[in-house]
Amino acid sequence: MESHKLSFVADMHTHTVASTHAYSTITENAVWCSQHGVKYLGMTDHGVELQDAPDTWHFENLKVLPDFLSGVRVFKGIEANILDTDGNIDIFPEKEAVYYNILEWVNASLHVPTFAPSTKKDHTKAYLNVLKNRYVDVICHSESPKYDYDIDEVTKACAEYGRLIEINECRLGRGGVSVERYKTILESCEKNGTNIIVNSDAHFYTHIGQFPLAEKLISDMGFPESLIINTNEERFLKYLDSRKRRTGKDR
Repeated sequence: MESHKLSFVADMHTHTVASTHAYSTITENAVWCSQHGVKYLGMTDHGVELQDAPDTWHFENLKVLPDFLSGVRVFKGIEANILDTDGNIDIFPEKEAVYYNILEWVNASLHVPTFAPSTKKDHTKAYLNVLKNRYVDVICHSESPKYDYDIDEVTKACAEYGRLIEINECRLGRGGVSVERYKTILESCEKNGTNIIVNSDAHFYTHIGQFPLAEKLISDMGFPESLIINTNEERFLKYLDSRKRRTGKDR
């Protein structure tokens, strides 16, 4: 890929004050996006099993939010916690009908408080099983050495199921092991034709849509832009169409 500055139309992993370790409102996030060329914004606060996550009412009441704020399309989403090797997430059966009728984007993550680090085999199994949930869109921040997994097997599964692997700007900021792990992930994604999404994981509004470390890594590796769904509006909308077919939902 020719080295050039990428232009990102979407950031689909961001937090608001509903996750109490984040510090901006959804309105502040949307206004920032409108001023910086981000057309699509994922509002993805933490699932209820994380220590400082919002209550179930946060997600059940997302329907009151308009689809657009300051001209930015705001997706009602969640960063769900993967709870076990069966790929269960903290959208529980008794709430599934309500949640999935409202949620438009589902990130899935491993967090220490909700899934204690285990073996490579267990982590791999958890990722593979969560992909069987047709509503899950992205495996997020999977670079942590605490959660070693069979990267090639999981990226192949993502390609097969039409899901995304996240490159997380916040985690890249930690440097060292995180950068090296993301190199391995990107190599596997390129080999297997797996689409990726670059996200900020922003906990403050000025970080949304700002991906200098991810851009440098992608450029240095020559990773094909055709596999990055949020640098091109047509590719992003194509993914949304595939999501509608997969979930049977218009939203």
